[in-house]
Amino acid sequence: MTQTYVSDPADAQRWQENWVPVDRRLLGLDKRTLLPAAVVLLLFAVAVWILPAINNRVTVEDPIVAGDVIQVGSVVEFVPAVGANLLLGLRKGQPGPGGDYPSTAAVSYQGTVFEIITDAYNGTPAQLLEQIKKNDEGLRVPDGGGLHVTSEPVTITNAAGEHGVAAHYDGTQSVGLVAAFVFGGTGVEIEIVGPQQVQDNVTQQIAAMLRSVRPVAPGSGS
Repeated sequence: MTQTYVSDPADAQRWQENWVPVDRRLLGLDKRTLLPAAVVLLLFAVAVWILPAINNRVTVEDPIVAGDVIQVGSVVEFVPAVGANLLLGLRKGQPGPGGDYPSTAAVSYQGTVFEIITDAYNGTPAQLLEQIKKNDEGLRVPDGGGLHVTSEPVTITNAAGEHGVAAHYDGTQSVGLVAAFVFGGTGVEIEIVGPQQVQDNVTQQIAAMLRSVRPVAPGSGS
């Protein structure tokens, strides 16, 4: 018969306390420790692999593709540059609840934000621009406290041949353009703000977006 000798009674007591019966072992491990270990491993997997994977899949980007037209309210629409990101507003043909479109829309393109705000207005584009210039809340840019118009208003023309006015402004950290159109009793305020230096191709795309601002074609529907 095989005997087990333990020289120290204290060691024997520790051995008895730590001994796990066969029916409570799995692959040599105490079954009671498997669940806590599994939880630790699961939390590790969530932190290291699962959350980053979800984060990579969930994105706030809403890129503009060829053919996209953004409708602003019931009267105005424009064509953003392909590759721009839709920050606010809805694509034409995809109205919100009740079939309506918000009165404000904005896209960003290569660091420049292009925003349109519409509201009822019966004056001229020049009068609307002057009102915007006098209204601190009308120029909603991040550094609005240091903003000032740096040019006289000039006439601009959209792709449909309608005339508006525009003026350049400077801020402490950005530059931009504020423009105004009036389409059949709807005033259109356009704010363009971007960094001090932009590439020529970005300027061309922003100018094309400005020219694309137009009334919604009659009968084109929502």
